Order: sequence, then structure tokens, then C-alpha cells
Amino acid sequence: MKTKTTLREAVVLLCVILMVIPAGIALGNANTHNLSAPQAPKKTTTMVWDNVLGYHGALGGIVVATCRTEGSSEASDDFQLDQAADITHIVWQGGYFQTQLAQGDHDYFWPWNFVFWSSAQDGTHPDTQIYNMTVDNSSITREFWYNYTRPDTGNHYYVMNYSCDLPQAFHAEAGVKYWISIRGIGAYPPQACWCRHNDSFGGIKLNEAVFRGVIWGYTDWIPLHQMAPDGLNHDLNFQLYSTTADTTPPVTTCTLDGNLSGGVYITPVTVTLTATDASGVAYTKYSLDGSAFADYTAPFTVTAGGTHTLKFYSADTVGNIEPTNTVNFTIQSALQLTIGKGLGFTVSAKNNLGTDMTSVAWSYTVTGGIVLVGASGSGTIPTLAAGATKKIHAFPIGFGPVTFTVTVGGNSANATAFLLLFLTV
Repeated sequence: MKTKTTLREAVVLLCVILMVIPAGIALGNANTHNLSAPQAPKKTTTMVWDNVLGYHGALGGIVVATCRTEGSSEASDDFQLDQAADITHIVWQGGYFQTQLAQGDHDYFWPWNFVFWSSAQDGTHPDTQIYNMTVDNSSITREFWYNYTRPDTGNHYYVMNYSCDLPQAFHAEAGVKYWISIRGIGAYPPQACWCRHNDSFGGIKLNEAVFRGVIWGYTDWIPLHQMAPDGLNHDLNFQLYSTTADTTPPVTTCTLDGNLSGGVYITPVTVTLTATDASGVAYTKYSLDGSAFADYTAPFTVTAGGTHTLKFYSADTVGNIEPTNTVNFTIQSALQLTIGKGLGFTVSAKNNLGTDMTSVAWSYTVTGGIVLVGASGSGTIPTLAAGATKKIHAFPIGFGPVTFTVTVGGNSANATAFLLLFLTV
């Protein structure tokens, strides 16, 4: 088994002759185009078989692969896995040809039929159907690849990259050869087709792909080289994926943003939680200082001084829950504020930093009671040296219970008192 992705850019730009088999079977060549990758499967899927994508034109062509009321064609290719796997997702390349006989060059949004076969004893063709299921067009991802008009016949081709999940997984045993057929379901015209590549570009995996179609006179399987204009062996463009069960919980990281001094934060701390998971994160929850766990939706800021304990965890979309993480951090305010009473209010502002502070703004308000004079005030401390303390005095005049609130350099504190004229008790 090879799992290396082989989405290659074609290197030859040629128009080559389209071989027409009687009554509508066609393996055609078209101009070679660049390929953008099909939509990738989910993160939890792993490619288990790569039969080569990205070749057409001089490097390959198409083969009719369709379910019609008059009869069906069955192109088929073989695969064999080194390890047993449940095949859940398929990527392939194909589309429609003879669209000029229908409504023109566009996606006809047909459902597609998937058949897995056991292998004949000699390994050269399918034997018995062991899986047959159809995927509706609404469940198929489509990406336009190229269109082409054959100059000599006017036949039109509209080809795409396809991918889809299977309605039910197909279990493939290790070391056992299977065959797969992919067919578009719709009435003629147009006809569905499957892209192919020859053995000079991409190689043949195991046995060459084969074709059968009773309505076109082929009652038995024949190898594609018998129909291909270049006479080379041909395989079909597809990849098989397996979805593995996700039993791993998310991983949540915590980022603390603030100014540190000796392992202690001297500014408010902004907390950011980031969770990652292969299946997708359903939610993240956190608890600060023993509070009930809450949903985390955006970074938040912790301003209170002291030692804080943050707990957090996440859950993914398939039900795995991460063990609770714990982070401890300490905030020491750059300014330590103390409020004294007596003759009005006296605020002592101590610089806890190891460096001087300049232009430190301060303001206060007195609320409640009856305040006749001095209900608010503000100013600036020009310089507050490292470790030094400055005093701010407020002299409100009034009567009754009041609340004094002061803010210095972004740090706040408050105190309650009974105001008796200019005395506070």
C-alpha cells in the first residue's frame, strides 16, 4: 500500500484522438490541465489506499461508468490493504460526457453508486458483489476540474473532483484483494464517466483496471488497455480513507499576560485559554478562585491582588473531556493603597515596584450621607520613587454615613465612615 499523495500537475498539453467504442462506450483523452486538490476529508481520517489522482489528457482519459435504465457499465479497479480498515470516505475524479446531447456543460448533480467486489481467483477481475450502496448528490462534495470539447466529434466533457462519506463503512481485511466500482446514476444523455491514468504516469497498482457493460456488448470483464487509444495499461483515479475513532480529549493551554516582577504580577493579568482537538472543540470551561465553572468565550482580566487559582478544561465534539488543569498566579498591585480616617480621609499610596513611577493620576469620590463640600477631587503625583509612599488628603464636609472611593494609578480602594462636619469616624 502506498499512501503518498500523488496530485501532480500534468506536463503535456495535447489534444489526442478519442477512441469511440460501438454504441457509446468511450475512453477519451482531453487536454491536460492543472489540478487543485479535492476537498480534504475530516482530520480524523487517514488515507489507506492511493490509486493516483490528477491525470487526464495525454496522461489518461475517461471510461464510461454509469447506471442507466437501458443498462449499466461497470469500470472497476482493485486494491489491497496492508492493515485491516473500515473504509469510510472516498475521493475520485469523473463527471459527465456527451453533455452537448443534454443541457450542456455543467454539473448534473446525479447520485453515485459504490460497489465493492471480491476478487476472482486469478486476481484479474471482480467476482461477487459484497457491498452496493448509493450516495445522494447532497452528500457529495464537488469541485470543478476541467471541461473539453473534442474537435472531430463535438462531444463535450465536464469533469470534476468528488469526495464523500460512505453511508456505511466497508470493512477490508488485511492482505485481501478487493475491487471497487463507482458509477453515476442518471438517464442518457449525458453519461457518467470515471477518470483514468496510464502506466507511464502514476503507474498501475496491482492489476490493471477492467470494464464490463452488457448493453455495449461486453458481457465479460476486459482490461482497459484493450479500449485505450494509447494501448497502455490504465488504472482509475481514486483514493480510499478510513476514519479512526477519536478517544483523545482536547488539550487546553493557558496564557497569562501581565508584567512580572520576581515571579509576581504587578499589573492586572489577562487570561487566554486555547483548546485544540482533532474532532473539534465543543466547549471550554473555567473556574477562578473556587467559583462555579463557567463557559469560556473570550479572554478575561483578573485585577484583584493576591494569589489566584484558575481551573479549566475542554470537551470535544465526540464527547471526550479533558482532565481539569490548574494554574496558580499572584498579583501584587504596583501601588498599595491604605485609607486612614480622622480629619477627613488620608490615602497612603506606596510604590511596590523597583522603579520610580511618574505622572501618577489620582481621583476620589464621596457618596452617601449629606456632603456639602469636597464630594470629589483629583490630581497627579509627579514622581513616586521606588518603595516610597505619598499621601493624598481629602477634606469633605457634611453629615452622615458615606463611602469614600479612591483610584491611584489605576488601582482602587474604598472605605466607609461616618462624616461629622470634617471629621470621619
